[in-house]
Amino acid sequence: MNNSQRIWSALQTNDVDAVTYLPCNKMNALMSHKPAEMTVLDITKESGGLGLCFGRSLGHKRSAMMIQNTGLGNLITELYTMQKLYEVGLPIFVSWRGYYQEPIEAQIIFGSKVEDLLNAIDVEYQILSNMEDLDNINAEVASCFADNKVKVFLMSPELWEQNSADYHNFGAPRINAVQAEAPAYSGQPSVTRLGAIGQIMDVVEDHDIVLSQIGFPSKELYNTKDRETNFYMLGALGSAVAVGLGLAMAQPERHVYVIDGDGSMFFNPNQMYDIASFNPSNFTLVCLDNGSWGSTGNQPTLSSKGYNLTAFAQSAAIESTAMTDQVDELHKGLQGKVRFMHYFIEAGNDKVGAEIPLKAVAIKQRFMNAVT
Repeated sequence: MNNSQRIWSALQTNDVDAVTYLPCNKMNALMSHKPAEMTVLDITKESGGLGLCFGRSLGHKRSAMMIQNTGLGNLITELYTMQKLYEVGLPIFVSWRGYYQEPIEAQIIFGSKVEDLLNAIDVEYQILSNMEDLDNINAEVASCFADNKVKVFLMSPELWEQNSADYHNFGAPRINAVQAEAPAYSGQPSVTRLGAIGQIMDVVEDHDIVLSQIGFPSKELYNTKDRETNFYMLGALGSAVAVGLGLAMAQPERHVYVIDGDGSMFFNPNQMYDIASFNPSNFTLVCLDNGSWGSTGNQPTLSSKGYNLTAFAQSAAIESTAMTDQVDELHKGLQGKVRFMHYFIEAGNDKVGAEIPLKAVAIKQRFMNAVT
């Protein structure tokens, strides 16, 4: 068994059935030995991959990440506000650029500081540079899940016996035709986010999962209708969609509704493409568009300047969309399980409801107990 096979074997031994992957040519040897039964979720951004892993873990599935070490710089917020805050285990296998025989100056600058970065953010790591470093890899992966911790495995190019060709075919542009027909909007919404959440919960079934974005969406969902199958995001703006997608794939018998806002969509537009790419049939994103950054004081977003999120969703090839400020059309879209429900609301936050009294780990454990 070569070094690549030993890593895959450790993942399979520990019931990891999917990895999120952002390509690096230093991982070609590893990826060329991927077991046929292992699912690879191709991602466009490291934070999206971590969100998918987190969502899958909430649905009682185990995942791992495979990324380049420069991607760790894109994950600091998400690591703290998902994996570490909620205490969820995740092994992250990282190709360590800039460490061994690195010809690219920019890689050396970051690669030389990776250990300092991981120490600073209190993330455990292990260097894998030779066959002996893999002797306990099964146990090290097992400890991630047993101890509910993140661990980074820094894989030096020294680890691979030889360079290997790409494990997949080369990409080539094959672009589908897209027609977007999204009307303009200049009406007057009749409900705030708090009222809209109540309207959403009127049609959500007991068996369904509802996941809410950080800040006021989660607070207002809690005060409208707290339930064990609600999951409240307490951090990582722009990650709710990825978590919801991971949950939907891990819990295919339940419908997953993600309550999010226009600010989050503009903050992380990659998530639109992720919805279209993964496209689970049991997933609906409800974008409550008030043209404002609601949780930070209702400053205007790009939605206030004419940018149309429904048109964006359609151009990203999301298969079904609906746009309205009417509650009957909202209910029709939710009951029809559209992928992207664009609902216009008034700016303004609930000033009366209590803060969520549950700690992150309690939110996670209550939810996971409810979706077993």
